[in-house]
Amino acid sequence: MLFLKVKRIWIMELPRIQYITHPDENFEDLSWVHRLHEAGVSWIQLRIKEEDVIRRFPEKHYLAYFHAVADSMRVITSALGMILTVNDSDEVARFSHSDGLHIGQDDDHTADLQSFGILGGTASSLEEAVLIGRLPLTYFGIGPLRATETKKKLKPVLGFEGYRSVISGMKSAGMGQPVFAIGGIVPSDIKALFDAGAYGIALSGAIFSSGHALDTIRAFTNEIDNYGTENRR
Repeated sequence: MLFLKVKRIWIMELPRIQYITHPDENFEDLSWVHRLHEAGVSWIQLRIKEEDVIRRFPEKHYLAYFHAVADSMRVITSALGMILTVNDSDEVARFSHSDGLHIGQDDDHTADLQSFGILGGTASSLEEAVLIGRLPLTYFGIGPLRATETKKKLKPVLGFEGYRSVISGMKSAGMGQPVFAIGGIVPSDIKALFDAGAYGIALSGAIFSSGHALDTIRAFTNEIDNYGTENRR
C-alpha cells in the first residue's frame, strides 16, 4: 500500500479518478455503481443539491432525501470496497459514515473537519486554492478545464496552461496536496493534465451522458493506466 505525506500527516494514496454524481442521477437503480467498479473507478463523490431535488422531486424533503441516498450509497460502496465522499453536507457525511467530505469556497461548516479521513476543497484559481488551503485538506478539486453543463455556475475555464500555473503556484506556496482536474474532461486530456501537474481527474457528465457505459468509463481508466505505464519505463 502506498502513502502520501500531506501537511505532516500520512494518508492512504487516493485513486486517480473520482466520479461525481450527476444532478439527474438515478438513485433508485444503483446498477451504475457496479459498472463504475467493474471498469476500475473506486471513488464516488455524492453531490446532491437542493435545487435539483426541488426540480425533480418537489414532494420530497431535501435533507431527508440526501440522508436516505447517502445511506444506500454507503451500503453498496462498502460492499464493493469503494470510497464514498459527500459534497457540502458534513452532517450527511457523518451520519452515513462516509469516507470523507468535499467542500466549496462558500460552504459553512461547524463540524471538526479534521475528523474526516478525506477532505477535499474546490478552487478555480491560485488565490482560491490558498484561501481554502487554510483548512486541513487532503486534496484539491480545481477547474474547470473547459465549459460543462453539469454545473450551472461556472468559473472561467483554466485550460492546460492554467493548471500548470495554478499547480506551480501551489507548490511554491508549500501546498503539496494532490490536485484533481474537473470540468469537461475527455480521455485525450489526461496526459496533458498529468504533465501539467494534476494528480487525478473528477468526472460527471461524460460518464452520466453515456448511461455509465463500460466502454466510456474504461476509456478514462485505460488512459490513466497507459500514462502510468509510460512514465514507469
